Amino acid sequence: MESNFIKKIINTGVGFVSLTAERMKQTVDGLISDGKISEEEGAKIVEDFTKNTETKREEIESQFKSIVEKVLKSFSFATKSDMENIENRIAVLEALLAKETETETETENEEKPKRSKKTAAKKEDETED
Repeated sequence: MESNFIKKIINTGVGFVSLTAERMKQTVDGLISDGKISEEEGAKIVEDFTKNTETKREEIESQFKSIVEKVLKSFSFATKSDMENIENRIAVLEALLAKETETETETENEEKPKRSKKTAAKKEDETED
């Protein structure tokens, strides 16, 4: 969940930077066509802007991830690793419980006295009287 949210925000930022970069390039191209700056100067401006935005994007992304991690830790959400550990423990406990239940059933079956056919027939005769 938080991963998709982070991706959406980052993608929104990247989209905004792309739009800004495109407008910036158009402005520089306009200045070049008006003869106010040379093509070399325009290329340098665009290149510097691109480098700066990439650096800033990485910084912002790192800061944002750090903030999200702090927020998530403050709420004490279970991590994927925590959930895997819990699932493994449950599986072990279920296996132990199944084994214990099986052992108890076998023990109960062994402890029940087996009646012979004569004893069973005799009991039926007594109940009919």
